[in-house]
Formats: sequence, C-alpha cells, structure tokens
Amino acid sequence: MKGTPWLLAATLLLGCGPFVPVTDLSTVAQDSVKKAAQIPVFEFGQPANHPPIADRLGIVSAYSCKHLLWDPPATKEDALLKLRLKALEMGAHGIVDVVFENKGTGLDTNCWETWQAKGTVVTFQTISSKATSTQS
Repeated sequence: MKGTPWLLAATLLLGCGPFVPVTDLSTVAQDSVKKAAQIPVFEFGQPANHPPIADRLGIVSAYSCKHLLWDPPATKEDALLKLRLKALEMGAHGIVDVVFENKGTGLDTNCWETWQAKGTVVTFQTISSKATSTQS
C-alpha cells in the first residue's frame, strides 16, 4: 500500500498527454511543412528589417515537448517550425517579436522538457496594398 500513491501518480502522468498543445508533425502534409519553413521570422530585439506591417493577426505560441522518457528531446527548432505552421494556417506573411523559453520538467506542461516559441503573426504591406491605400 505504501507504493500505491506513487504508482497512481505515475499512471496519471504517463497516461495523459502533454498539458500544452503540441502539433504532431507526422500528421502534417510535407507541402505545408515546406511552405511554413519559408515564413520569415524576426526575433525580439533584432533590428526591425522586415517590410512594413499591414496587419497583426495575433500573438501565437507553439511548443516542442519531450513527454515520455523515450521521446526525442524538445528543441527550439521544432517549436519554431510549429509556430510557423500556425502562422501559415492564419495566412501570415511573417512572425515578429519572436521569443523562446526553455523549461525542464514541469507539472504545468507534463513534459520532461519543453521549448516554447511565441510571436506576433503578421501580414506585410505589399506594393499593391500600398497603391490601394494611397488611392483611398
């Protein structure tokens, strides 16, 4: 009976998935992955050398999670690709003010390790949208 609480806790933690939303890349079409990889990313603190922003579509987060002991490690690159996939789904041209956070084991995530990528998903002004806005 002494081991019962530990067994119950282990069963609950291993039986559940991560507590943060994690995209399974094996279910994503390769074409979408290739398109997402092309979305430009501008990290927070970098010089703002991107085109003028037309619209801010929202602040978005994505996670890379090592949930089970035998899962591959969580990586910054994986979290960034998942962020780009979300931006692609929203019709974005780019992501600005991107920040990363790396955490070890956490009961709030149910992961042994996580990387979080977070940024503002935007559309950029294009030549045609500039011409349209000046004609209005």
